[in-house]
Order: sequence, then C-alpha cells, then structure tokens
Amino acid sequence: MKFVSSRDVRNNPSEFREVVEREDVVLTVGGKPFAIAVGVDENDIEETLDVLRRLRALRAMARMQHRAEERGLTGMPGEEVDEEIREARRSRRIG
Repeated sequence: MKFVSSRDVRNNPSEFREVVEREDVVLTVGGKPFAIAVGVDENDIEETLDVLRRLRALRAMARMQHRAEERGLTGMPGEEVDEEIREARRSRRIG
C-alpha cells in the first residue's frame, strides 16, 4: 500500500494510474488520508463496488455493536431496542 498526495495525482496522473494498477493507494490531502484508490478492470467495476459497499456496511455494524457494548445495551429485550430507536429518531427531528 502506497500513500500518494492529491497534488501528485493532479501533477502526474499517468504515474498515479501505473501505481494503482500495481497496488492499492491511500490518497492524502495535507498529509492526512481521505480516500483509497483500488485498481479495477472495466468488467469488474460493479462487483468491486458491491464488495466495498458490503465492507463499509460491516464496518458500520461493528462500530454500532462496539458503542452498544460501551453503553451496556447488549442483550436488551426487543421492546427496549425499539424504544431506543424511536428516541434516537425523535432527537434527530428536534435537533
């Protein structure tokens, strides 16, 4: 995995393409990561996006489970879970 600045991508797009064809790249702005570039074949775009979306969903689920454990909300009965969801939705509408 290589780190490449957005400035390098802008200044040397053909070199960036060559790097992405060989390995995954972390794009940075001001030295901070903001995206990951993964080489794809035009026939694999939808499949690759599907896999990335699934991984993003799994990561979100893991974060939610971790927060639930921190708050002592694991093992709650379904009614309490439903009430937590209703309360979260109410607070979003008000706030």
